[in-house]
Amino acid sequence: MKRFGSIVAAVFFLSATAFAQTAPAPNAVALINFQRALAQNDEGVKAASAYTEEGKKLQAELTKYQAKVVELQDKLTKAPATISDADRNTLIKDIDKAKKDLEREQEDAQMAIDDKQDELFRPIADRVHKVIESYAKEKNLVLVLNVSDDMLYASDVVDITTEIIRQVNTDIVKNPAKH
Repeated sequence: MKRFGSIVAAVFFLSATAFAQTAPAPNAVALINFQRALAQNDEGVKAASAYTEEGKKLQAELTKYQAKVVELQDKLTKAPATISDADRNTLIKDIDKAKKDLEREQEDAQMAIDDKQDELFRPIADRVHKVIESYAKEKNLVLVLNVSDDMLYASDVVDITTEIIRQVNTDIVKNPAKH
């Protein structure tokens, strides 16, 4: 009886091993320029445009604060030599306050633009990741690497960026983003 159990276990092991070998093991590597895949699909192009518009609005607001600083500095520079010390000190304090206001506005603008970038591009990045994962499984890829500056050589044959952009655009048509 003990021998029969060993035979049954061996048969199960061999059949499981044979079954596991029917699916080919992942064996290929691919490269993607993730930034390009993110920005050059249909949603990415629209998001980049919205991001640029938001940046222009924020820059216009900052320009007003910068103009205030320049105006006050010019006023101090062009002040007559007869300006009282109290008026000069008030002007210097006004310049310092305007510079601090500008600095705060720049920090707020940076946080706002970072938030806008995340809001616009996070859903697209998630979609691109899903498409890459699906593509990798379909093509039996073991590894997909993002192109980087420290990469010494990569053949164009392994670059899947254009194909991923095409598949993301197809996915956009099939599953439009919910706004």
